[in-house]
Amino acid sequence: MPAYKVIGKSGIPIKTPETLHPGEVLLMELEARQLKKFEFATQLNIQPSQLSELLHQKRHVNALMAIKLETLLGIDAEFWMRLQTAYDISVERKRLEHAQRA
Repeated sequence: MPAYKVIGKSGIPIKTPETLHPGEVLLMELEARQLKKFEFATQLNIQPSQLSELLHQKRHVNALMAIKLETLLGIDAEFWMRLQTAYDISVERKRLEHAQRA
């Protein structure tokens, strides 16, 4: 399995202490493509409220949703799943660190 990195213009990998929820990335993508949320939810075959929950980080991306996003946006399902996994791990690490301090 290939390793994925975000490379900056200088050729150096970009790392950030913040992990993005896939919904945040999806929202940026919808805005960049000027896609209407209601129409996009319809294309995903989900309720607009479900898309809203995803965009507001109240819902996770699962494999089926990742494949639907891949089909509609041309962004690999694996990308969406990696984002979700990285986000979940980051949240749990922070939770454990907080619990150990308490």
